[in-house]
Amino acid sequence: MANFTVDGKICIERDLGVVATNREFEDIISHFDVLNTCKWISDNNFSKVCLQFPDELLNVSALLYEEIKNRCDVDLYILGDTSYASCCVDAVAAMHVQGEAVIHYGRSCFTKADIPVFTVLPKTELDVNTSMKSLQDNFKSDELDKFCLFYDAEFEHCKDEIEMAWYQQYPNSYIAYIEIEESGKRFLGRVVRDVHGEEHNEDVLKNCICIYIGQSGQTLFNYTISIKAKQWLSLNPETLQVERKTETAWFKRRHFLIEKCKDANVIGILICKLAGEQTKDIISRLKDLCKVNGKKSYIISVGKPNVAKLANFPEIDIYVMVACAENDLYNNRDFYKPIVYPFELEVALNSNREPYFTTHVTDYDELLPGKKHYCDINEAKESTDVSLITNKIRETKVHSSIESSMELVEKQSMALETIGQNLQERSWKGLEQKLGETEVKKAEEGRKGIPLQYNNEPE
Repeated sequence: MANFTVDGKICIERDLGVVATNREFEDIISHFDVLNTCKWISDNNFSKVCLQFPDELLNVSALLYEEIKNRCDVDLYILGDTSYASCCVDAVAAMHVQGEAVIHYGRSCFTKADIPVFTVLPKTELDVNTSMKSLQDNFKSDELDKFCLFYDAEFEHCKDEIEMAWYQQYPNSYIAYIEIEESGKRFLGRVVRDVHGEEHNEDVLKNCICIYIGQSGQTLFNYTISIKAKQWLSLNPETLQVERKTETAWFKRRHFLIEKCKDANVIGILICKLAGEQTKDIISRLKDLCKVNGKKSYIISVGKPNVAKLANFPEIDIYVMVACAENDLYNNRDFYKPIVYPFELEVALNSNREPYFTTHVTDYDELLPGKKHYCDINEAKESTDVSLITNKIRETKVHSSIESSMELVEKQSMALETIGQNLQERSWKGLEQKLGETEVKKAEEGRKGIPLQYNNEPE
């Protein structure tokens, strides 16, 4: 046993190297727009503001707190552990301290929030001339094909330099600019403009070759699957390699999951975003979709989902997650039951939608009334078809929407009894008091020491 343990003194006296927290930010004032942040706070007369940081920026949170506090007479709160994804504005945590506004640092999904927000995007240096030269070597001019340039959010600080170099070479093409504020032609946080500054709809990209400058990631992936274009290309600013982006295999899997939605009898609506009225609206719409198709639906909110949390609901056949487009859990295969987008449940259960699609809708806000991808829900009819997964006959049993209140109460009671029965059949039911049922035992002395070598372990 001594070969596997060491003296605890070694662990206690070990020297640990401490890395300077601000070494990668030479000028923290300009890098994090401290002056503009303070001006925004003062202009709006906010008295209580929350500073929201992703995990990778928590090391500078205290420094930014001090810099802003020294320039503004305002109460500040640091939000370190966000309720859901760090790209979303955590309005829920801000409400806990009665915050009037949020300063959001780091990458953003640009979704609408029901609280005033000042966004501070990350900054990374870009060699614009070298990047443009690499594009010119691959695309001489835009006389035959029009192009649209997408740049990563971390290059927003040098967009004027990008714009000048781009339009000098491709005057007939477009740039998809980052747009934080809501507007009529805004999509996925972008607005397409030409050399004259005129805004265009997303449909103009159907005849364009779209080029993305930045690292491959969830943002680029969302663009390639949800924006219809002639072709999608990406330019890595570090290697200067141009790559073609296709997601054929991904679309095949999503069509498979749509078939799983049709097979499912119990659907879990997984809540991973609370901010905004549109979240309540999409939840109501998903419940209506399940109801008209005779499927049971349960709303599940467990904070940040993981495999262990969702494994507590074995009755659920499939989950539809209400989250922002930047959430990568949609593609995670570690869960026991699959997770789908709201759009995929729509395709599976709404007969008014086309069953086959080549572009996806990652922003669930677009499925609501008045938006581009809205579609009415028809009352489903009793029918039978064959599952493409199990090869078994699948029946759609629906009930009349005109029911008495007593019938609705009886159905709710039956649903609650079913849930209770499933809970009773489990071997483990969570932490319970069981007052008077547990045998009283004398207190015993526990272990002492550190995990490397407890006192009761042999030498």
